[in-house]
Amino acid sequence: MNEDIFEVRDSIIENKAFLSRKDIRKVKICHGAVHIGDWAFAKCTNLKDVVFEDDFRPGMFGKNVFTGCDSLKSIAFHSMEEVTGKLLAVCVNKMYYDHLLRADDVGQKSWYGKWDISLLSQLKTGDAEARMSAALCGEEDISYDGIGSVDGELPGETDDYVRKEEFRKCSLCYLRLENDLYLLEDTRTAIEEHLLDNALGSRNGAAFYSLFDDSDNTLAYMRIYLDTIKPDREMIMKMIEEVPSANVIAKSYLIKESEKKGDTLSDMLL
Repeated sequence: MNEDIFEVRDSIIENKAFLSRKDIRKVKICHGAVHIGDWAFAKCTNLKDVVFEDDFRPGMFGKNVFTGCDSLKSIAFHSMEEVTGKLLAVCVNKMYYDHLLRADDVGQKSWYGKWDISLLSQLKTGDAEARMSAALCGEEDISYDGIGSVDGELPGETDDYVRKEEFRKCSLCYLRLENDLYLLEDTRTAIEEHLLDNALGSRNGAAFYSLFDDSDNTLAYMRIYLDTIKPDREMIMKMIEEVPSANVIAKSYLIKESEKKGDTLSDMLL
């Protein structure tokens, strides 16, 4: 067995079978798997890829199978579109809609419609609702009174939580625009409008700053950002200033984009 691949050959994977395993990075579910129990791979924080040798079968997943797998990038089945695997992964670690993993029509056009409806419903959630959601979910890493250190709270403003939520939403928008199978034009427009509303210089700039949360997709998502926002020379200069210093590739890319608008490299560095 490849030491980087964790192979599971059981037809039935028991509840919590691999709960909180930190050594698992890529899982291959071999032929014959019929059911994966509740919390089977939950909190495997280093797990990035799950590959099934068989096709998807309805009813095979229990509840919260991959809850807490924050690094998960793909849940791939044999004979299934790659984009489906990517969208499945974020159902459990960014969208928080575990039921989409357990749907009977995964990978079908109808399933994509459900995914998009779920995304749009989250995009409509305002700041006030995000704060209420945090309170109801018992978040302990934010302060509900702006002071912190009360009833187990850590220091920090509730606004920090809201900002993280906007980063999460924008990341989902980029993922869907990059993987646009079965994406309806009305849905595309709504997604692009959300990015525009959160562009650099508007609200909290989450559509721009979230580009640097996922280094694997920074350039791909930045292309989408530029195509959507259509920034002028002045805005591109501001973007270059705001790019994290360590992200040389992103900064170089923006300079090249500026040169297409007739700017010179020396102008950009003044």
